[in-house]
Amino acid sequence: MYNISSDAIEAFVESNMDYGMTHEQIKNFVVNSHVTDKRKLRQVLVEVERRNHDRKKCVLDRTRKEIEIARLKARLEVVEDPFERQLMECDIQEFELDLNKFIVTLHQYDNELAAFMDWINKNWESMEEVEKAAEYTEEDERKYWIARMGKQAAMDVYTTGKIGTGNLDSIAMMREDDQYATLNVAMQYSGLLNTGISKIQNELRPHLDKLMMDGSSPRIPTMDGIEDSLNLKLMEQLSNNEQKSLQSTDKSETE
Repeated sequence: MYNISSDAIEAFVESNMDYGMTHEQIKNFVVNSHVTDKRKLRQVLVEVERRNHDRKKCVLDRTRKEIEIARLKARLEVVEDPFERQLMECDIQEFELDLNKFIVTLHQYDNELAAFMDWINKNWESMEEVEKAAEYTEEDERKYWIARMGKQAAMDVYTTGKIGTGNLDSIAMMREDDQYATLNVAMQYSGLLNTGISKIQNELRPHLDKLMMDGSSPRIPTMDGIEDSLNLKLMEQLSNNEQKSLQSTDKSETE
């Protein structure tokens, strides 16, 4: 027998855990999936509208289910057929299980809505300001696609050294001056990205060189424990070993 039952886990998950996206996930991969502030706002407004509408429907569905349960319980008091009573009792149990899922779904909507509404209210103080900020023109759309295609082209340049056929074909459909602006953004982004990553690599290089030269068996890194310090355990071991080696050398020189 297990000390922890599946029913206990079900109850814990339903009452304490979110099935939906976390606030960090929403901020980084929904809102920031767009490259301009105007598009970020429009995306957030659409996400809020959809979730708010679905939440209202979920509340109605829960109310209907509660009415069904109440009606079955009322009928149960007058039904004499034992088999029909058993079926009605099963229906009541099933509907009550469904109610728990409605609670979970509503909690998910509330949690995700809170993330989007936090973002809105940190940036604007009234609905009038939101409406003004949400005004969208063809020029806004033009700038969005220059930035969006520039970023996508930059990813190609960084990873393969050239712009991929698909992105290049899309850029070729743009106006000539927009093509230039897009490629300019792409070169800026890829150049700055390459420099930033190269600097990080240079910081790690001494540790990696020592691993190559120490004669030990090959060691493959894993992501185990990454949440502790956001460093790979193997890199921490290399850094700690190097620090101990330096301390040992300093001690020997002092003696």
